[in-house]
Amino acid sequence: MINTGKCPKCEKILQNAHIEPIELKQGFNQATWNGAAISCPWCKTILSASIDPLAIKADIVNEIKKLLGR
Repeated sequence: MINTGKCPKCEKILQNAHIEPIELKQGFNQATWNGAAISCPWCKTILSASIDPLAIKADIVNEIKKLLGR
């Protein structure tokens, strides 16, 4: 498979991307979530951001354990 996707800013072909943890906020003094930002390894432009699925999974498992008394 040959990657042809380019960064919208520096226009270099992306063979990989960096994932960095970020905090996502709903608004001022509102709820926060653990997030992940995907950025260009060359120019560091953020390509995407979303709620971190691994953090959500860990939160769900911990809540279930708490409800089961473990």
